[in-house]
Amino acid sequence: MFFALSDDQVALRDGAAEVLAGLCTPADVRAVVEHPDDPSAGRAIERWAALAELGATGLLAPEADGGLDLGMVEVTAIVSAAGRVALPEPLGLHAGVAVPGLVAVADTSMIAAAASGELVIGVGGIEIDADGPVIEATEGSLTARRVPHADRSGAFLLAAADDQGATVHLVPASKVTIEMTPSLAASRRLGAVTWTPSPATLVASGPEAAALIDDLANRLCVVAAAELCGLAEGMLEMTAAYTLDRQQFGKPIGSFQSIKHLLADVRIALEFARPCVLRAAWAIDADDSLQAHDAAVAKALASDVAVLAAATCLQVHGGIGYTWEHDLHLFGSRARALAAEHGNAPASRARALRLSRHA
Repeated sequence: MFFALSDDQVALRDGAAEVLAGLCTPADVRAVVEHPDDPSAGRAIERWAALAELGATGLLAPEADGGLDLGMVEVTAIVSAAGRVALPEPLGLHAGVAVPGLVAVADTSMIAAAASGELVIGVGGIEIDADGPVIEATEGSLTARRVPHADRSGAFLLAAADDQGATVHLVPASKVTIEMTPSLAASRRLGAVTWTPSPATLVASGPEAAALIDDLANRLCVVAAAELCGLAEGMLEMTAAYTLDRQQFGKPIGSFQSIKHLLADVRIALEFARPCVLRAAWAIDADDSLQAHDAAVAKALASDVAVLAAATCLQVHGGIGYTWEHDLHLFGSRARALAAEHGNAPASRARALRLSRHA
C-alpha cells in the first residue's frame, strides 16, 4: 500500500504552510518565548485566529458543529507544516487529540467552541511507556503533570484512575489549579493541573474510559510524530541554506561531500518516517486493529529523525545553534523535548514489538 497525501491534502497542507510562513517566523517564536505572560506576544492571537479561519482547529469536528469532518491524515499534514516553523501553539494536541476526545464523549456544549478555536482544550493525565498508556493521576493525587499550554487552556480533558478503574474528566479551567513547571523547550510551556473529580466532571468510566484513553494515547503519538517530522524538515532547510552561505577554504561548505552525506542521512531518515506517520494516521481513521502498533512505530521513527536532525544540524552549524541566540535552538530544543514525550524511541519500539507479537 502506498501512503502519501492526495492532491486535496497537499493543498490543505500548503495552505497552512503559507499562512504560517507569514505569521510564524523565528522572531515570532522568540517573542513568545521571551514574553510568556503576554498572550499576544509574537502575533500569537493573530496566528491562532488565522489557523482557525483556515479550519485547522476544527479538522476533526463534525460539520454541524462548524468543523470540517476530516481525518487524522489531514491533521498530520497540517501539524507537520506547523512543526516546520516550530509553531509555539498546541495545534496538534487541540485539533488532533482534544477535539475528537470531545466528540467521543459527546460533549456538544464545547465542540463548536473548540472547533472554532475560541476555546482551547488541554489534554493531560496520560503517559505512554513500553506497555502502553499509563494513567498518572490516581486517587489521592489528582494532578496531571506536564500538560502543554495549561495556562492558555479554557478546559481540560484529563485521565485519572481510582479503585474502580479508569476515568476521564472534562474540567473547566475555573475548577483547576495550575502550577507552571520547567520545560526543555521554552516555546512549549508546561503546567501541573490539579482538580477535584465530581459527577459534573466525569465523562467516561470503566471500559468506555479505557477505550477512550487508548485512543487519546494513539493520537498523542501520531500528532507528536507529525510535528517531529516537521521540526526535522525545518532544521534541515535552515541548515541547507546555511551551508550555501558559510564559506570555508574559499567554497561554500555545502559543496563538501562530508556535509552532503550528513544532511542526506537526515533526509533519508525523514523519508522513511513520513509514510509511517501517514499509515498510523490512516489506521486511526479506519479504526484498524493495528492502530496502537502503527502509532508506536511512527513515534519511534519520528523521534529518531528529529533527534538526528537536531544533532546533525547543530554539528553543521559548528555548534552555534546550541545557544539561545540562534534560531536553530528553537527547533532543536522542541524536537528533543517532544521526542522524549509520549514514549521515547526505545519505549515506542518496545511497545510496537509487544503489540506485533499479540497481533
